[in-house]
Amino acid sequence: MEIMIISQTENALLNRREIEFNITFTGATPSRKVVHAKLAAMLNAPKDQLVIGSLNGRFGLTEISGDARVYDSAEYLKKIEPEHLQKRGMTEEEEKEEEASNADAQDAPSGDAAEAS
Repeated sequence: MEIMIISQTENALLNRREIEFNITFTGATPSRKVVHAKLAAMLNAPKDQLVIGSLNGRFGLTEISGDARVYDSAEYLKKIEPEHLQKRGMTEEEEKEEEASNADAQDAPSGDAAEAS
């Protein structure tokens, strides 16, 4: 699998870089997680700051075009990107950890609930 960067634009307003790329491959179509890992390594970006927006392939061709965004920090990514795009880049272990932390936050009583009892 070979990734070729077509364009790379700095978006200072949203604190991110916007990347367009093409992938050529042989055999089976690479998964989104494989592309995510390889693109993060290629751009020297932490995986938690990279989101793949779209991957578009055409029938019969071994080429995919796509776009990705690399944020300056994970906090910016969480504020700006929709939740479903954030989860697409996660591994199963990361998803389980996030669900557990969300469940812990929901189980903890808030100050208002403690005062009401």
